[in-house]
Amino acid sequence: MGCMNSPDTIHLNDDVRARWDTNAAFWDERMAEGNAFHLHLVEPAVLELLQLEPQQAVLEIACGNGQFARKLVSLGARVTATDFSPAMIERARAHTEPFNAQVAYRVVDATNENALRALGERAFDAIVCNMALMDMSDIAPLFRAAPHLLKPRGRFVFATMHPCFNSNNPVFMAEMREENGVVSEAYALKLTGYLESKTYQGLAMFGQPVAQFYFHRPLHELLGAAFRAGLALDGLLEPRIPETQSNPRWSSWFNYHQFPPALVACLRPTP
Repeated sequence: MGCMNSPDTIHLNDDVRARWDTNAAFWDERMAEGNAFHLHLVEPAVLELLQLEPQQAVLEIACGNGQFARKLVSLGARVTATDFSPAMIERARAHTEPFNAQVAYRVVDATNENALRALGERAFDAIVCNMALMDMSDIAPLFRAAPHLLKPRGRFVFATMHPCFNSNNPVFMAEMREENGVVSEAYALKLTGYLESKTYQGLAMFGQPVAQFYFHRPLHELLGAAFRAGLALDGLLEPRIPETQSNPRWSSWFNYHQFPPALVACLRPTP
């Protein structure tokens, strides 16, 4: 088993955690029980691949304010919800009093394989990680731990920013066209980097107290870490914003219907 141990990576991970602690109250207020991006895009795709059954044991990684853990409990699951930010776990617990019997919150660092495996050998029917892999300085420990945490035929479902379209600071573009008296709008993305892994800072929500770290990984690196850990790809979705949804702010993802801002995948341990 392994965990991060170099001074540089430990320092970076501590910085990542400190920023999420600082943003916790703002994030909790803005996310509440799910913002539009989550409810229209992420949640339906994750639940489709998760195929949850009543009383199944689910481990959530990077649970934030516990919003999705509470959703899983409402669907009949028994949930262990983890986050490496103590401030986030405090927020999650404050919202979850009625569900205490079905959800347990734990402060666990998903970049520490030993800490993850301590949650229980073959203890979970499913692992779920929503929109957090791109926030993790190291994803290999989580993928290595997953086969040991999952029951036979268990699955690991994750949603992340789509590395091809919504990572490494894409530039949003819009233009107005007039042809034969008909005015139309076209939306496009300009991408200047994809194949090179990159660490950068950005905002998940406008107005948050401090910028957070993002870790751009091209698909071969993202999925390669899972394959090397003995996980196989069993399902893949590229959810897009419904055509019926739009936003007055032209640079909102709710206007870019031809691009999937998230990638959702189901992994299973190989025999």
